[in-house]
Amino acid sequence: MSSTMFVALSHKAVRVLVLILAATIASSAPGQTPGQLTEAQAQALIKKLSTAPATSRLLTVAETKGLLQYVTEQAKQQAAAAQAEAAAATAAAKPKKVRLGIVMPRVDLGPGFSGDAAAEPLRGMIAHYLSGPVIELVPLDALVSQQINAEAQAKQCDFVLYSSATQKKTGGNGMGLFKGATTMANMLPMVQAAKLTGGLMSAAGSAASAADAAHEAASLSKGIKAKSEVSLEYKLEAPGNPAAASHDVFSAKAATDGDDVLTPLVGQLAEAVATQVTK
Repeated sequence: MSSTMFVALSHKAVRVLVLILAATIASSAPGQTPGQLTEAQAQALIKKLSTAPATSRLLTVAETKGLLQYVTEQAKQQAAAAQAEAAAATAAAKPKKVRLGIVMPRVDLGPGFSGDAAAEPLRGMIAHYLSGPVIELVPLDALVSQQINAEAQAKQCDFVLYSSATQKKTGGNGMGLFKGATTMANMLPMVQAAKLTGGLMSAAGSAASAADAAHEAASLSKGIKAKSEVSLEYKLEAPGNPAAASHDVFSAKAATDGDDVLTPLVGQLAEAVATQVTK
């Protein structure tokens, strides 16, 4: 409120004052419609109303109408300010979401289970596990590191997640995909990334359903062979900062053909990434 005297009035006092003014107008003879009162004029009338003897005629009809209009408008502004303050307090109480950009994964799980056809389901699985109230998922389409950084910064990402899934018949601990890499040419398939038509976009907006995640896992598991080792590697970094904030490789051996070892690996990846980005 701009008026010290008006601010001092409680909401109840304002309502009572409005009723008194309205009753005064109703019981008085019609007068001219007043113009908008200035702050000084309104305060002078409020002072006059509060200090005049109870037996005297306090205000003229024109003064009463003008003051009623002023008080009503001030009450509206007071209510609007209270609503804005409450909305600001509610917004401040909400936890800040971390924006996580997800690059198209590299996938090499064998013939027919590599490249973009397998990358999008894996990205959908990762998005499903990371979806929640404190992480906002952002799909990134760029393939080259400089473009990825530019896109991530343009989309106001706090972190960028790179990932890779591989299958090997012999032992080992992943492909060392992110060690010493300087460009995405060493990280991603050298083909045009598939356009997002669902999958991650729906996961980023709300959360991919468990049924969708299970379907994606089943489709990728068809390429898994018994006794092979499946590795899921990730690197997490801040846009424009090539130093990895977090990097790890999770591995598991398949017991049978089609063994879904990928789902628990994605769960481990999501746990590690969520822990890092919400520190």
